[in-house]
Amino acid sequence: MDPRTEEILEKIIVHFIKNAEPIGSRMLSKVLKQKLSPATIRNVMSDLSDMGFIEQPHTSAGRIPTDAGYRYYINSLLTQSKSSDLDQYFDHIEGDGLTQHNRLEDILLDATKELSSLTNCAGIVISPKFSASRLKQLQLVKLSEKQILVVIVTQIGMVHNKVIHLRVSPDQEDLNKMAVILLELFEGKSIAQIRKNLVEKLSKTKEDYDPFIIQAIRLGKKAFDIDSHGELFISGRSKMCTYPEFNDQRKLMAVYKVFEEKTSLTDFMIEAMDNKGLKINIGAENQDNGLNTCSVIAGTYGNHGYMLGSIGIVGPTRINYPNVITAIQYSTEKLSFSLSRFLDSN
Repeated sequence: MDPRTEEILEKIIVHFIKNAEPIGSRMLSKVLKQKLSPATIRNVMSDLSDMGFIEQPHTSAGRIPTDAGYRYYINSLLTQSKSSDLDQYFDHIEGDGLTQHNRLEDILLDATKELSSLTNCAGIVISPKFSASRLKQLQLVKLSEKQILVVIVTQIGMVHNKVIHLRVSPDQEDLNKMAVILLELFEGKSIAQIRKNLVEKLSKTKEDYDPFIIQAIRLGKKAFDIDSHGELFISGRSKMCTYPEFNDQRKLMAVYKVFEEKTSLTDFMIEAMDNKGLKINIGAENQDNGLNTCSVIAGTYGNHGYMLGSIGIVGPTRINYPNVITAIQYSTEKLSFSLSRFLDSN
């Protein structure tokens, strides 16, 4: 695409993001850097329509961007945009971590609330996958003759409760001893590593271990059989109501249904964790039809070299992409720093 066509596409997108209204050739001629006649602009707009980057909502209207137009803008034009005013926040992250909390969930909720406020979109974050977390504490509690409650606490403050069933449950004193043995063997290892090590230890001959330790290892194999994805937190759902494109109640209800079910957003956030940089889905690129009027953007956060989860937004396709992307980058950095501070204090 030549620079003239790119500029016209960018002006159409910027105008629609700001005003939620189509723009015509006459108005474009007043805002373009190059002095072009309305007739010339109409020819370029016709070419952009043929390319699938803009469309005409009705016969007498100007043009608005399509999902493909937004995609081109993000991929090819965004790097040329001026830095967002949010850049100033990056210098203050170290001294301005998220408010101190005793629970990881509270830190994540604060992060989504702040991101929602910065972007005027719904903020979303997925907590670290439990199997990637490292063991800090373990409790085994006898519930009945055949049931044991397992309480696992990780180094990042995640707590997982699980009831396991046995033919015969050991008494509470033996359970306490087994918890100590398992903690001595595996403290500081990830849940996934612990599962692997337990399988390896069980594959050895019985002569290698005391019978009581073998019983503890067998119990540990059941206790650490966990592979659940992280929990999804959403803040600022009501901000979607402030956009005119969601005045249509059916569109708004479709988005709220996605928020309620969480499945497709959870899948997106898990995929974002495998992405380098940001993951951006625009309109029809989203697998869930309830999000076909939305953009979903997420980046990853981590600690001490480990990628833990992802944080992002859900908003209309007509969002201010430069500001939103910068806000997400800021949020990932700030959340990563806050988690580091949280881990160091626990």
